[in-house]
Amino acid sequence: MLHTAQRFYVEDASAAAALRRDGFGWDHDGTSLMIPAEHLDGVWTRLWNMLRRRIHMSRLEHVNITVADPKKTAAMLSELFGWRTRWEGSAMNGAGYTVHVGGDDSYVAVYSGSDPEQTVPKADASYQTRGGLNHLGVVVDDLDAVAARVNAMGLQTHSHADYEPGRRFYFHDHDGVEIEVVSYD
Repeated sequence: MLHTAQRFYVEDASAAAALRRDGFGWDHDGTSLMIPAEHLDGVWTRLWNMLRRRIHMSRLEHVNITVADPKKTAAMLSELFGWRTRWEGSAMNGAGYTVHVGGDDSYVAVYSGSDPEQTVPKADASYQTRGGLNHLGVVVDDLDAVAARVNAMGLQTHSHADYEPGRRFYFHDHDGVEIEVVSYD
């Protein structure tokens, strides 16, 4: 039985949803969050850290990667990670095509020049090439579900690991781009 709780009015819907998701409280009337007294210290710490990050920290908005087929890559990323196409169209003064796929705050721009057959083989040398893309890291809630979707696409997962700060695996997409998928559960 819960003996004490306090009601907080949280105007930021994403902050309230994150607190509920993390088990800090529950929705009382649609506009407030009931938080048990024993969780208050953790809530204040989490809210302070969120506020501090929003005020002081720069954030990565997007990454742009050259691929053979931007629509195919965007569809794969959407299916795996629940992302949406934010924008797509002609790029580089008509010399290419780009699809921006991601969420509200960040995205991956997948780009192809006017001749998708014109490529320079990567030969998996990105870790030795200055300026080369090593991998993208994507945080997910359900690592096993994403691994199953990757495998269902015919792509192979590898380098599964479980160490601080989370569980992870890697895979290469159809263009050879390495993606790390991690969960902090």
